[in-house]
Amino acid sequence: MALSVGAPTRVHTVSTPTPHRPPRVSRRRLGIAAIVVSATAMGLAGLFGRHATPPGAVLGEALTFGRMLVGAVGMLALLLLSGRLGGLRRVRLSPSVILGGVFLGLSLATYLSATVLTDLSRAVVLHYLGPVIATVLARTVLGETVTRRDALSIGLAFAGMLLAAGLVDADRVAPSDGQVPGTALGVASGVFYGAALLCYRYRTDVPADVRSFWTFTFGAVATAAMVSVTRPDLSSMTPANWMWSAGFFVVCGLLALGLLVVAGSYLRAAELSAVSYLEVVVAMLVGAAAFGESISPLAGVGAGLIVGAMLLPWLRCRSTAP
Repeated sequence: MALSVGAPTRVHTVSTPTPHRPPRVSRRRLGIAAIVVSATAMGLAGLFGRHATPPGAVLGEALTFGRMLVGAVGMLALLLLSGRLGGLRRVRLSPSVILGGVFLGLSLATYLSATVLTDLSRAVVLHYLGPVIATVLARTVLGETVTRRDALSIGLAFAGMLLAAGLVDADRVAPSDGQVPGTALGVASGVFYGAALLCYRYRTDVPADVRSFWTFTFGAVATAAMVSVTRPDLSSMTPANWMWSAGFFVVCGLLALGLLVVAGSYLRAAELSAVSYLEVVVAMLVGAAAFGESISPLAGVGAGLIVGAMLLPWLRCRSTAP
């Protein structure tokens, strides 16, 4: 059929549905919001952990196992209520998905044990070698670009963390008998944490809720193996200890670790690393408010550096906004 001159031509095409993916800028903003909430909840681990542990007990592996198990059950319930349970069958498991959960579980368990055997500040510093390790590995293994802004953000955050943890203080306490094994566990915690963060950069096709479930599940398997070896004594647990443990499992487990997986799917390793140091600031403020721990002027400067480093990824996000 002939068309008149100047008449608009309409071409009818059949569009195939494609999965909705938020714009890149929105994904980065969502990732930053997720890691901020995650790091804040993680910073409360000391508050819950101290109240959940009886005096003289070492329950790092048991608490981490409960943290992971409750997270797995919680994510399974969320998948069921949202009608997305079928996603577990459709997603093919791969080594990065499995190892992400295993490494995270091992990292958190060794970190809690390190805090008992050595200075808390030293354990925190060694644990937070993880984001630095993840950034370096992401550059060498995944080929992710580390810009000057990224390097500045990581450098400021790490320097601020050293100050906030009090490692620049000249008046150091003499090392205790548990310093060597505590330091070894702290180093292991940092290495495992960095490996977990790197694993989150693989298989970005896996939905965040599905990946969170598998992360919690394989983390629970790894820490259950540790519990079977260490066999912690829970006989001295009081009802108050169990109540704080339940809060620890939900706040520092389901909420904090679930959002960490979301952030790891949406942010580059350098961005994730810088904002994750917020946990140090939160832990410092909780220690001062709940346990009367003093904050030195150097620690205050360190907290300021960490907050400044956190703002750099956000400024980067705003600069790319349309």
